[in-house]
Amino acid sequence: MFVMIKLIKKKLNEIRTKIEPVEFDKGRVMVAIAKNVKKQYPGKPADIFNVNLEIRLKRASTGVAFGKNFKPLYTKTKDIGNIDKKIDSLIKSQNGSSWQTKIKDAKDKFLMNNVSEIVTFNVIADGIAGESSGGDIKADITLEIYAQTSKQKKSIFKEKISFSLKSESVTVANLSPYQGMKDIAEAFKLEWKDITKYEVLKRSAKTDAEKKQKFKTIEAMYTELKDLIKKNKANISPKAYDFLSKSIFGSDMANVVDIQKSVVKEITPEYFNMLKNNVKLDVVENGNNLVFVDAKTKTPIFQIRTKLRPPPANEAKFYLEVGKGIYNK
Repeated sequence: MFVMIKLIKKKLNEIRTKIEPVEFDKGRVMVAIAKNVKKQYPGKPADIFNVNLEIRLKRASTGVAFGKNFKPLYTKTKDIGNIDKKIDSLIKSQNGSSWQTKIKDAKDKFLMNNVSEIVTFNVIADGIAGESSGGDIKADITLEIYAQTSKQKKSIFKEKISFSLKSESVTVANLSPYQGMKDIAEAFKLEWKDITKYEVLKRSAKTDAEKKQKFKTIEAMYTELKDLIKKNKANISPKAYDFLSKSIFGSDMANVVDIQKSVVKEITPEYFNMLKNNVKLDVVENGNNLVFVDAKTKTPIFQIRTKLRPPPANEAKFYLEVGKGIYNK
């Protein structure tokens, strides 16, 4: 019998009722999902599987989705923040999705060999840990896999699979006005000879006059950055892909899983590398945004989106966002 990993909505929601968000303040909450479950392929020795969940989220923004506050809503099948619809999307994505294939392949390593093992899957869902890395670690969910022989209890295997979980979001980086533009210039190897004149942006602006002048300087720096990128766009593809890769996958090379109300979209390192090796980038302007597109099809791969509002709003934000051309087909 073909053994599959299945998400069951009722079981998932029951687990949510057992997790009290107040416990997140103390650290991760531990929940046993499955214990000593026997699985076996025909003609192969049986393996024993354990699945554990370690979860920690921000209590202020997740309280109604777990524990005693969530339980009465769950029994009435009321949706919270479209989570119910997104669970349906995740369940529908099980067949043929990259995230499910990676988990199944990890499981099949044990079911297909000729050794009887005890295998433990630790699912670590920590929405706070990545923040302390300064954005270098992208994974929200890490699947840690351990195996030992069933007779000798000797450790024989250890592996990690990382996932960056998103919810209808295309943003992969929120860049500061000065340092963000400087990082892009350095990553793209742009010859910005007089960039030091913009170091004034590192100083705080207190008076209205200082704020106005600082905003004008941000606009001037961005205009110059756009001109430099467009001037060098013929040779910019490899460097742009390298910069984007770090922003999407981080040092842990986490697979991106974007759960939406009707579909689950994925960005994997494997598909990204295929784009890098086969799709040359062109650069076009869309309003004040700089869009990096497939040079042949003009499909957006990613963009630098800006939100520039002069004083008194005094808002200058730079976002690195992915386009539809970067998702797995």
